[in-house]
Amino acid sequence: MFLDTPVQQIHTEFIRSSKVEVFMKRDDLIHPFISGNKWRKLKYNIEAFKSQDKKMIVTFGGAFSNHLIATAAACAQQSISCLGIVRGDELNRNSNYVLRLCEEFGMKLQFVSRDEYRDKGLLEEKWKEKDCFVIPEGGDNENGRRGCEEIVPAYTSYEHVVVSVGTGTTFSGIIQASNGCSHIHGMSAVGNGAYLNSVVNDYVQHSNWTLHTNYAYGGFGKCDKEQSDFNTRFTRETGILLDPVYTGKMIRGLYHMIEVGEIKSGERVLCIHTGGLTGLLSERWLNS
Repeated sequence: MFLDTPVQQIHTEFIRSSKVEVFMKRDDLIHPFISGNKWRKLKYNIEAFKSQDKKMIVTFGGAFSNHLIATAAACAQQSISCLGIVRGDELNRNSNYVLRLCEEFGMKLQFVSRDEYRDKGLLEEKWKEKDCFVIPEGGDNENGRRGCEEIVPAYTSYEHVVVSVGTGTTFSGIIQASNGCSHIHGMSAVGNGAYLNSVVNDYVQHSNWTLHTNYAYGGFGKCDKEQSDFNTRFTRETGILLDPVYTGKMIRGLYHMIEVGEIKSGERVLCIHTGGLTGLLSERWLNS
């Protein structure tokens, strides 16, 4: 089904004073665990699984993977067997709340060394040969991009659309669906993320986009006190929780773009909340 979600205008003190109109697409409200772009990326992958005679879904992720827990919850809803290949053979089901919840939903977990995990292509082929339906890490495939094309139903109301970038799947889908309308800004959550330009170029046919690589704020998965304080202020002003890895840094980057005049007074901006609030279960965030 096509799923639309609410668009909420943001009224923080900073945004009011800037006279920029900022709105947020609340894909975080889709589901507590299958939220945001995780739902979008899984939608057509699960449809594809159902159309094929495969025995289970196999996918990949790190210790705090939003994609793993979303896959586990989605498969539980659909009574689909699933296996999560987890980076780090020192981990176990009780290493953190995310992994424990994955297993609670019925996902089997297999822990592999970081060296073995680096060659995910070999691991994917191994499980395909066992008649499994393989979803790449983060839902990064054609089915995932197709689902992400449905995030923004209308672009003409906004000069700018802003989204966080991990693998580039969501960013690519949004650009492709825009048909050249609006300027699509991708905020890389990965330090030194310039390589993502070529990833996106391989998929999109439009040029109305910019990948920003200077808003990772310490690197992927890092959340220092300054970022934690920023997220807390935003939540207390809006009632909207931000995850510490993606959406929080996206909003902080947007603030900087407004401060330096890249986004101007009177312009309208749509931010995409990509969910992933299970990131708030990490001890790293709790101790930030």
